[in-house]
Amino acid sequence: MHHALFVKPLPFVTRVIFIATPHRGSYMASIFVVKFMNKFLSLPGGLVKAAAQIEKLRQPDALGGNPITIPTALDNMDASNPFVQTLSGLPIAPGVHANSIIPVKGNGPPEDGNDGVVEYKSAHIEGVESELIVRSGHSTQATPETIEEVRRILYKHAGIH
Repeated sequence: MHHALFVKPLPFVTRVIFIATPHRGSYMASIFVVKFMNKFLSLPGGLVKAAAQIEKLRQPDALGGNPITIPTALDNMDASNPFVQTLSGLPIAPGVHANSIIPVKGNGPPEDGNDGVVEYKSAHIEGVESELIVRSGHSTQATPETIEEVRRILYKHAGIH
């Protein structure tokens, strides 16, 4: 539990590249049909067993008597989820260089757009060295612009110009 809830920066990580990252969640996660389908997702057996063991150790009146549940990945993508809200408020660790590649469909202003899954305003964060808007859908990792930007960032990181 401690490793899952208390994140410490890894000293060997000095650069991250965010690609279509929903820092503040995805609007898709709050759609009724998606929430309904989430009920049919199952968690890995180890997580289910851990939750059951924690539930046995819990005091009867702790958490208002509500059972402990482990959220799915989809639960953690809802912008109203406290986990997402807390995580999005954390700064980039000192000494870590960050870059963002944000896909946005169409030709309108990026600030008003989305990639079909994540809105620009969720993917945009302050404090990055660079932010590139790629005109594509969410699966932008295969687009030439994204590939070239990752290459540029990695060459810069390696000291190759």
